Amino acid sequence: MADQTEPQHSGEPEDSAEQIPAPATVPAQSAKKAKRPSPRPDVFYTPVSNGMDYLVSVLKHLTEGATPPSARDLKYTVLHLQAATEVLLKARLAREHFSLIFADPLQANRDAWKKGDFKSCGTLEAFDRLRNIAGLPLEREDATRIKELSDHRNALQHYGLKHNAYAIESRAARVLDFLITFIHKHLIPGLEPAEATSVERDMDTFRLKLKGIETLVKQRMNDLKSELALAADLTVKCPDCEQWAMIADGGDEGPTCLFCHQVWPEDPESAAANYAWIILGLDDHSAIQDGGDPPVVDCPACGAYALVTEAVTVAGQPDATPLCFSCGSVFKDLIRCEAGCGAVVDFAHDDDSIPLCPDCLESRIARF
Repeated sequence: MADQTEPQHSGEPEDSAEQIPAPATVPAQSAKKAKRPSPRPDVFYTPVSNGMDYLVSVLKHLTEGATPPSARDLKYTVLHLQAATEVLLKARLAREHFSLIFADPLQANRDAWKKGDFKSCGTLEAFDRLRNIAGLPLEREDATRIKELSDHRNALQHYGLKHNAYAIESRAARVLDFLITFIHKHLIPGLEPAEATSVERDMDTFRLKLKGIETLVKQRMNDLKSELALAADLTVKCPDCEQWAMIADGGDEGPTCLFCHQVWPEDPESAAANYAWIILGLDDHSAIQDGGDPPVVDCPACGAYALVTEAVTVAGQPDATPLCFSCGSVFKDLIRCEAGCGAVVDFAHDDDSIPLCPDCLESRIARF
C-alpha cells in the first residue's frame, strides 16, 4: 500500500485570489536627520519695538483711513495709544531697574521678570516713578492727559464709550506730542545702535503725521477765531479737548465748547468743577487740606456754586480772573468774607462797601 502524505498548507485559504505583496524596499536612513523648516516664525517684540508698533497703528488709524477718522478708527486710536504709552514708559523705567516695573518692587525677582510672570505697576505709577525716582523732567499736565486716555481706554474695553470725536482727536494729538518728545529725549539715548536707528526711522514718519493732525486742529481753531473773539473775556480752556474754546457763560445751553461741542446743559456747577480739577489741577479737598481756599465758590451775583476764583480766560491770560460758569460774571475786586465763612464778596472799594457776604451781614445786623 502506497504511503499517504499530509497535504502541505501555505497558511492562506486554498484558491484565494488575494495575494500579499512583497514588502517595499526601505531606503537607507541617513545618519543625520534633515532639519525641517519651521512653518511660521516666532513672535518676537522687544518692549520698545512693541510700543513703536502700537504707535504705527495709532498714526495709521488717525491719518490713513476715512477723513475725518471713523468711530472705529478713533476706537483703535484710544486703545493702541494707551497701550503704546504704557509699554514705552515701562521700557524706560526698566532701564533704571527691573524691580520698578513690579506693582510692589519689594516682591521683585529676576526669574519672574524674565518669564513675564508678575503683576506690573499701572501707567500712571510708571509715570510717577520715572518722575520721582528716575528724575525725568516730566510735566504733571501730561499725567492728567494720560489719565484721561486711560479712562477712555477702560471705558471702551469694559463697558463701551460715548465721547465727542473732536475731543478724542485733540487729546490723542497731545498725548502723541508727549510720547514723541519722550521717545526722543528719554528713550532713544541708551538704546542699542540697531534699535535706536529703527526707532529714529519711525520717528521721522510720526513727526510728519503728527504735524498733519495738529494742522487740522489749528485749522478748526482758525475757523472759530472770529466767533471766539466776541467772547474772549468768557473763554477758557476746555476740560474735554483742552482747546481755548469753552465759553463759560451758562446762557441758554450752558457752558459750551465751540471746538468739540461739549455742552454742560443746565449744569454749570459740574462744568466749573471739571475745569478747576482738569485744567487748573485744583479741587476742594486738596485745597482745604493744604490750608488754601476752595477753587469753586458761590457766585455773589447769581448764587450758583459755579464761580471759579482762579479761572484763566483768553482776554485775561496769564493772570487769574474770577469767572462764574453760570451767569458769566467776571469780577475784578473779589475778597473773602471778613467773617471767615468762606464766601466771596464783590468789593467795590468805596466807603459804603462792607466786606461781609449777605448771610453774615444779615446775621450781624440781627444781633443789634
